[in-house]
Amino acid sequence: MDCNDIQEHFIDYLEGKLGEMTRKEIEQHLTECESCNEEVKKLRQIVAALDSENDSIQVPDDFMSNVRHAVFNNRENRRKKYKHRTTVGIVAMLFFTLFVGTAVATNNFTSVMNWWKDLSNKQDEQMQGYVQQGLGEYMNFEAESNGVKVTITSVVADDIQTLVYYEIEDQQKDNNYMINYNEGLQIENLHHNWNSEGEPTYSPVTSHLSIYSESNQVYKGRLGVEPISTDQGIIQLELSKLEKVVNTSADKESSQSIASGTNEFIEGEWRFDIPVKKHPAIVHEFQVETEIDGNPVIFEKLTIAPTITVLSYRYRNENPDRKMEYLTVASIESKEKHAYGQLGLAGYGGGGGSSNGWNLEETTFESLYGEKPTDIRVHIGSASFSVNEQAQFPIDTSKAFPQTFEYLGNEISIEKIEIGKQTKVVMTEELPSERAYEMLNYRFHDKDGRGSSNARVDGYYIDKEDNKYKASENFYRFHDLKNPIFFSTEHHVELSREDNKENFVPAWIEIEGYSETSFYDEIIEISLD
Repeated sequence: MDCNDIQEHFIDYLEGKLGEMTRKEIEQHLTECESCNEEVKKLRQIVAALDSENDSIQVPDDFMSNVRHAVFNNRENRRKKYKHRTTVGIVAMLFFTLFVGTAVATNNFTSVMNWWKDLSNKQDEQMQGYVQQGLGEYMNFEAESNGVKVTITSVVADDIQTLVYYEIEDQQKDNNYMINYNEGLQIENLHHNWNSEGEPTYSPVTSHLSIYSESNQVYKGRLGVEPISTDQGIIQLELSKLEKVVNTSADKESSQSIASGTNEFIEGEWRFDIPVKKHPAIVHEFQVETEIDGNPVIFEKLTIAPTITVLSYRYRNENPDRKMEYLTVASIESKEKHAYGQLGLAGYGGGGGSSNGWNLEETTFESLYGEKPTDIRVHIGSASFSVNEQAQFPIDTSKAFPQTFEYLGNEISIEKIEIGKQTKVVMTEELPSERAYEMLNYRFHDKDGRGSSNARVDGYYIDKEDNKYKASENFYRFHDLKNPIFFSTEHHVELSREDNKENFVPAWIEIEGYSETSFYDEIIEISLD
């Protein structure tokens, strides 16, 4: 299998659902391919973060199946264009769609609701700006079927993406509905707009953002679509069913509609001919070199589109025992205006990959289209490293628990194990000051050497002033903290054999290493002339 084939199996691999032959083939590939190995590590961190918040975030039952569907579509899309989203990027985007859709204003999350309202207000302001500058268009196209009205409210398009804003209202006022872009959505003139002949599974719809609505009777959303292949055209959108959503709270001020997670749909026919005029991006190419902890980094291109700004760069790992997993660019500055990272919320989530030993990355920011910068200042934020420090520790399930061991001077305890076809393990870590690592990279193995790990991880954020915040209680405060670092302290692990015929009995734990984060106060000046 090549990299594309391997990446299609990442989700099943992390969930322990592969047969032994496929699993071994993937693990062999991961030992030989640095790019895939780094991507699966990032993916494991994202899935673990999502699992750690399952009491706070309402995760639809089909979340990971939606990830698989998006990953498969992404694989098909790669054949058509060099820019593509990595599997990690897909999961991150779906995660943030879920995050926005479940921003529930309980006593703990009032600030999140305010943040979501502010985000949605900015969407409205941006659309007004697009229209005023002749870059976007209000539509107000309506279609009604089975008592439900769908309205395409506005569209903006450029070389990076097309954003389609919509509203849905149940005329009977009984239910709310949203567009599920994996089910019930079809573009009739697909091959004309995206040159997708011979690719029956290809879909140009790549993202969805839930938008705050002042009315409980109206659901608002935004679809992100790949750019059309011509300067202007018509998107013939057909919806055959809509997904039922539920309100998060009886309180009107705090309630929002989110996917029910029960795969309930209403069927109908909603058709739209959406005119699209694609506006060109401004592309600046350059080659500016720097180093981050001894690893060369080369900034190569800035793409400024009406909807988004994309910074392209590459880096190479020089230390195999301390690999830089990803680099965070905090902001780019132009004419004293800072454009901050969008984390997938602007639609396009950036691409990535590898070539000749280099890791290729894209970071997305607020659009600088109206600024027309002649130079920028790139503010480096942080970098995450994967440190290779291997160790193995035996587990004896015939003996009493807890069973403890020491790793890098820190005590780790297997608190309890419940043996079954879905074995459950609780593992804890001490968190003294100046702990040598942040988060472990580990796997449990049975006596035959079969490995599996699906963990829900909790811990603490520790900021620059050494203030400590319980992660599960302060997840949504992450971006308010100064240089926060996540330290894991508690792991709830589920283990199973691939065939699911026998109980999984842990015999030992293998620690491959750990993660660590470094922060920087470095500014890279780049001329765009």
